[in-house]
Amino acid sequence: MNTHLPTCVFGAWTVTALRNSVLDELKKDSESDVFRMFFYAITGRGYTEIRKAVSNWRHSSQHRSVIAYVGTDHAITEPAALELMLSDDVEVRMMTTYSGVYHPKVLWLSGKKNNIVWVGSNNLTKDGLLNNIEFAVVVKAKNTPVELKKWVNAVESGSTMITPELLKSYHTERQNHEGKRVKANATPFTWSRKKEPQGKKKPAVSAGSLIIEIMPKETGLDGTQIQLPIKAAEEFFDLARVGTSKSILLSPEGRKESRKLTMTVFANNTVRLSISDLEYGDRPCLVVFKKRKLNRFSYEIVPQNIFPTQYKDLLSRCTEQTREGSRRWTII
Repeated sequence: MNTHLPTCVFGAWTVTALRNSVLDELKKDSESDVFRMFFYAITGRGYTEIRKAVSNWRHSSQHRSVIAYVGTDHAITEPAALELMLSDDVEVRMMTTYSGVYHPKVLWLSGKKNNIVWVGSNNLTKDGLLNNIEFAVVVKAKNTPVELKKWVNAVESGSTMITPELLKSYHTERQNHEGKRVKANATPFTWSRKKEPQGKKKPAVSAGSLIIEIMPKETGLDGTQIQLPIKAAEEFFDLARVGTSKSILLSPEGRKESRKLTMTVFANNTVRLSISDLEYGDRPCLVVFKKRKLNRFSYEIVPQNIFPTQYKDLLSRCTEQTREGSRRWTII
């Protein structure tokens, strides 16, 4: 193997460049025919970061294929992410026969005359590609090393092509596991001495912003669904009476894409909202909502385990509370 290229950007050490490297290589590649992904954990938000590039590469030639060898240890991999891959004609293979924990983070773009292999610490998750301190290298070679072939064959022999029955089994058992974790009020451990690096960009909080605490005990598998206090929904989203509904456009702060959602006040005086890139591992966290134009809103997620100082500072401003022990919130 030759040409060892680090993909860690030292000027912004909290953000890995693995994502950018993969996107760049897929975009310009014209010779490879198979793209393989080996990941301990895959989430919908993580796959979405490379989804367009993978799909464009896959469908640019009928002779190309994408294969994902997916782990299920510790229930981090999301069933919805696997369904998304299947919809993009990705061949998904779930690990079923192996010892220990299936823990690789490897991508391999291969053709007759070229090989590009990425090896790193990144999972195919939002944090693995955008937030964590990670390190990855990309290695290029004309010939495929024999040991790499042996490793891939060993992994494939321990995997099973995904089927509706296999996916349903994993989904059901994972859902039961998540339910127990929610009841236990389990949260990621964050050391009290942890701080963000100097100069880390702070959330865009301004007059009129809604800040709401998102607790571990929330509704919705994978943590994407949140529940708003009725008073917060009334004052910020203009939803007041039971049965009232409202369509909004919701977009992540700093990004152009938006989703059309319908918010409804249910009979038990709750208002629920689904945020697609909010993962269960983010909790506890805060979500900062901002009004844009008519019925258009943006949001920013501030997880405690990634931004402990900012989380603490913003939470101290949340003085509204329906009752003792319930989520806190405020409108600036």
